[in-house]
Amino acid sequence: MSSTASARSEEPVTTALTVAVAESERVLALPGAGVSVLTDAERRRLAAARTERARADFLAAHLLARLCVARHTGGAARDVVLEQRCPLCSGPHGRPRAAGARCGVSLSYADGVVAASAADRPVGIDIERLPGAAAGRDAPAPGARGYGSFLTRGEIDRIRGSPAPRSAFLRLWVRKEALVKLTGRGLPAMADTDLSQLPPHPAAPDRPHRLGRILLYDLSDVPSDVIGAVAVTAPGPPAGPGSPAASGMQSLTIDDLIDTLSFQGAEP
Repeated sequence: MSSTASARSEEPVTTALTVAVAESERVLALPGAGVSVLTDAERRRLAAARTERARADFLAAHLLARLCVARHTGGAARDVVLEQRCPLCSGPHGRPRAAGARCGVSLSYADGVVAASAADRPVGIDIERLPGAAAGRDAPAPGARGYGSFLTRGEIDRIRGSPAPRSAFLRLWVRKEALVKLTGRGLPAMADTDLSQLPPHPAAPDRPHRLGRILLYDLSDVPSDVIGAVAVTAPGPPAGPGSPAASGMQSLTIDDLIDTLSFQGAEP
């Protein structure tokens, strides 16, 4: 997918999208939120995680994804089965899908914070935690070395010219990662997607960026040290980057979800 950013005037479009971001410990405190909800493949991946934090984040993200799917479809979280199969190697990783549910699903986690999304079309979500944000400073941006395979020259120049380079890099990164997760093409495809002309600041929740047939939202209902984005396929014909799009995103908290859904009924 190749894209640049030039505005184009046309009627806004919307698509139904459910998004939730939460601290891992809050998700894991939900009634019945335990490993028994996971599939055998998910449990093997959980056991392979190297640290306790990584295991907690993995479990919380996969539980939150089930909550989002259940909320989006009107089902029960404990009945949601997530499957992942790489189209290249057939391994138990890659873009997740909810078995038997006609909706797209995506998840992400970063150092104690998890995010998930569900939509009636393919979707991709990504979050990152901003180093130094708690101390009110912006760390230096990573050099182009090591990231040249994923960033365009215009994007690298944009990051280097930013007064807050680390924030600019992470904003760009989560946008690109959300797009890659949506398409399922893998990280190498990031170099084919030029987002250097998109505004460096987050877009308003009701005015996502439009890139062809994709709506790209910057997440705003997140902790101050978290940057995130979610991409979803839009209905209708392709449109130019920057074209208007009305928001169909429903951003939920754990409190919103626990009011209607839990994992009760599954063995803890």
